[in-house]
Amino acid sequence: MRGQRFGMIINPYARQVKRRYLMTNRRFWESWLSPKEYLLPDGIDKIQNALKELLARETMVLGILGGDGTIHTTLNELFKLSPSRIPAILPFRGGTINAVCNNLGIKDSPEETFKKYIGISPSHPTQLFKHLIKVQEFSNGGSELRYGFSFANGVFPRIYKVYYSYKNPGFGSALRIILKLFVLGPFRPKWVSELLKPSEMRIRVQRKELISEQVRVLAISTLESPTLWWKPFGAELDGRPAFHYLANAMSTPELVLNMFDLFVGRCEHPKHWVGEANQLELEFDTGYVLDGETYGLNQNLKAQIELGPAIRFISV
Repeated sequence: MRGQRFGMIINPYARQVKRRYLMTNRRFWESWLSPKEYLLPDGIDKIQNALKELLARETMVLGILGGDGTIHTTLNELFKLSPSRIPAILPFRGGTINAVCNNLGIKDSPEETFKKYIGISPSHPTQLFKHLIKVQEFSNGGSELRYGFSFANGVFPRIYKVYYSYKNPGFGSALRIILKLFVLGPFRPKWVSELLKPSEMRIRVQRKELISEQVRVLAISTLESPTLWWKPFGAELDGRPAFHYLANAMSTPELVLNMFDLFVGRCEHPKHWVGEANQLELEFDTGYVLDGETYGLNQNLKAQIELGPAIRFISV
């Protein structure tokens, strides 16, 4: 296995995993791995035990088959265990959006990615480092610490609520919401206004106040493209120890008029801020989305966001 002990976490509830591999009995991993080298934890609460087993085997490369949410949950459970050595991560495209794989250049199916990794198909595996962001959330006298790649609030918790309201949320559902915003905005202004209404927010970057007013979007990410084809931050980080941030407080007509430029990261407007930082403080009441998972909905929260540790990834 390219000279490194390999272990694999497989999310049996991920939509692609369930439909493509489990329902059709095409479990490709069984052909090349022993039963001790892969685990299908039956629920989020079982992931930590699965990781303990793989770490006890001195796993050096950890494969994760699922979506961005599976990667998010697995990495957070891994940090809770505080191992002396974090394994390199090999992610597989098993989710709806697959933002992490997209940003790492992993375009193949899970089967082909695995064949490339073990050397059956020709490839040149590369190693690269990606920083996480560290989100310390404060509410009701307590705090929660989470790690992820992409944080967003403002309109995003509402958009994700619409997304998860579809019978079979997936790529088509995400595309449907985007098309509604782009195409139906002039014809359904009430629906657009309700979805994109601003929220009261206070944002401090590097301990200096950036904005304290109604904000539509705050997005923070160490990825160049946090979801689908959205590349909102302009210049790439190119390995610099920082995260991107974006804050937008434009009016609804301005937002609709500039929607395309906002989507491709070339909007210039006095109510649109884009920059890089390694520390940000935030007060808000919308909840937030972290790597596709929603937290703290309809709560008054404070959060401190800092640049987190760098994870070693393998791309094939």
